[in-house]
Order: sequence, then C-alpha cells, then structure tokens
Amino acid sequence: MRKQNFTFPSGILLRVLLFMFLSTSVFLWGCDKAGEAVAPAGTQTLSAAQVQAASSGSEQDDKYKTDKTGQYVSKDVQVTGYEDGSERPTRPKFDAAEAISTMSEPVEPPCDPIVSDCGGTTYNPPTKTFVSSEGRGVYNGIPVGDIYSLRLIVGTSSTIQPTEGHIKLGTDLNKGAGGKYIYLTFTRNPAYSYENDGYHPAQTFDVPVTGIRVESYTQACYTFNFTCNVAPWRAYRHIFRFVNGDSLPVDLNDGAGGKYVYGHATRDSYYGSPIKEVGVLSGSSSTIQPPTGWVKVPNDLNENAGGDYIYFCYKK
Repeated sequence: MRKQNFTFPSGILLRVLLFMFLSTSVFLWGCDKAGEAVAPAGTQTLSAAQVQAASSGSEQDDKYKTDKTGQYVSKDVQVTGYEDGSERPTRPKFDAAEAISTMSEPVEPPCDPIVSDCGGTTYNPPTKTFVSSEGRGVYNGIPVGDIYSLRLIVGTSSTIQPTEGHIKLGTDLNKGAGGKYIYLTFTRNPAYSYENDGYHPAQTFDVPVTGIRVESYTQACYTFNFTCNVAPWRAYRHIFRFVNGDSLPVDLNDGAGGKYVYGHATRDSYYGSPIKEVGVLSGSSSTIQPPTGWVKVPNDLNENAGGDYIYFCYKK
C-alpha cells in the first residue's frame, strides 16, 4: 500500500499563518496595556523636584481625597530639600468667601446633597474650627490666669506630646497641607517659661505674654544660625520649640512648602495688658473670625502651602 503525503492547499496555509501572527500581536499588545494599568502612580508633587513621601500610617487629612484643586494633600506629602532657605513651591488656595462674592448670580441658601437634590453648582459658606486655652491649664488650683509662655511642638504624629508644664491645643498648624505635625502649646505657670535661644540670656520669665505676631518670608532668614534668631519687632522673640534645653525657631510650614512662616511673642508692657487666653482658628476662608472678644492675628499660618486657612488668636 502506497503511503500518501497530505499537504495544505496554499490558500489555507496562508490564512493559518496570518491568524497566528495576528493572535500573537494582540496578546503582546494586551500584556503591554496591562502593564500600564498596574503601573504605580507617581509621588504627589508640588513641582518637579524636592518632594518625597514620608510614611504617617493612617494619620492623614481626609479632605485631600475629594479635593480636585490640589489645595489639600495627605500627610504623606513632605517637601524637602530647602534647608538652605531657598524659595519653595506653592499650592493653590481656594477661598470659600471669595467664591461666593464673585458669583454672577444671587447665591441660594447652601444645599446639603445628603438630604436633597441640589442640582447645579452651589458654594457653601466658609466653615471654621476654633480651639482655645479657655478652661485649661490649671495653675494655683484654677484654670484661669495670664499666659506666661508659648511653645511649639513638631513631629511626625498627631500624638506628639507637649513639654513639661505646657498644654497642647489640638489643631495641627499644617492642617490639610501635608508636612510635619505642628501644635501650639501654652502654660499659665511661670516656672515653665524657660527660654534659651543662644542670643538672649537664658531665663525663666516672671511676666506674662502681652502680644503675638506672625511674619512670612519667600526665603528663610531664620535658620539654626543664631545670628538670625531675632524677631523683627521691638521686644519680640520667636515662639520656639524646646529641644534638649535649647529654644529653636520653627517654620510653621515645615515640610509643607509655600512661605516660611514664623510666630513671635512679647512680654513687653508696651504692647498692653497680659494675654489671658490663646487659640487657633482654622477654616475654608481668610474671612473667618474667632468668637466675640478674641483678636485674630493676621497672616495665614499655611500661607502659599494650600490646606486650611489657619490663624493664631488671643484674648486679653
């Protein structure tokens, strides 16, 4: 019996080869697209350089999750590389009050989309939060009296604790802007008013604080060089952080970018009567105000760094 050889007709063979070529191409293209789909997103940035992620666990400001303007970022965003005091990148800042005032049509009452169908574009009025020393800081058995010292604490967690004898006000001064956790602390006890800034004589003060001011700079003057350690007004000093017996200046936008912002305080009677209470005001507009009887210190502590508008306040 003769053995027969079977061969594909040339037309069929050509179709088979073409099918195999197309199938392989589609498969490889699909793999490339899948690789693109799972590629990790880049680090959040303010500009092309000097931003790195710093782990902060679950402690993050949640507003950044719904913000589309770039004003709010998580605590994972840390701006570094500007220790020489050079100009830093900035973030946009949306002012709720300005948005309402510039609308061409009358503003209807704010609408809560949770309970009603709002429809269209609605701007809510400015929101705010206020924390203060009122009723806190017992000295000589009562939680009232003059403020003898203000200090700042800086760290990588919201649980950072104040130095001995001081009370922490619970608003992060970098709220919504990434960066370090920074809090204002106070004491009514003069025994805990010690300062050692390397420029003035180290001492404990027996006179209370009479004034608070805030100043900002595009480029930093105040570094760890103590020749720059003098506040720019008569009889004012920095509101320091206290580290290993030394009083060190604090950039209130540390890790957040934007302007270099510094708080200052004085005990000079030239600036009036003693301060009885201190507070921190934060919110969605530069127009927010503290309760009646309080004084809002000008200059946003988050200037050019996005996040909330934040202000020191005091009451005499």
